[in-house]
Amino acid sequence: MKKLIIAAIMLLSINAGITAQNVVKEGNTFTQVSNKKSAKKDEGTPTQYQYVDSKGKVYTVMLSRTGKAFIWKTSQNTGKAYKQYLPEIGKQINPEAYKEKK
Repeated sequence: MKKLIIAAIMLLSINAGITAQNVVKEGNTFTQVSNKKSAKKDEGTPTQYQYVDSKGKVYTVMLSRTGKAFIWKTSQNTGKAYKQYLPEIGKQINPEAYKEKK
């Protein structure tokens, strides 16, 4: 049993170490391209609509890649930006994105 666990750990560590390199050649320079999916963050597409919260702050309503409506807010505690999705507004702006999939 101990040998089986050690063999499994070794296989997983070998597999984790093998990654394909994505390289782009520009003239005589090779540049490595990141493999991470999170490197390309969905910033959203701005719309003509605005959202006013209960404190009176105005936000531009954005649409994600999938067509869902959201706004960018900043956390007071951490200072990090995050998306706040607005399904009720999104259903009025882009009802096709909110249809149930069959």
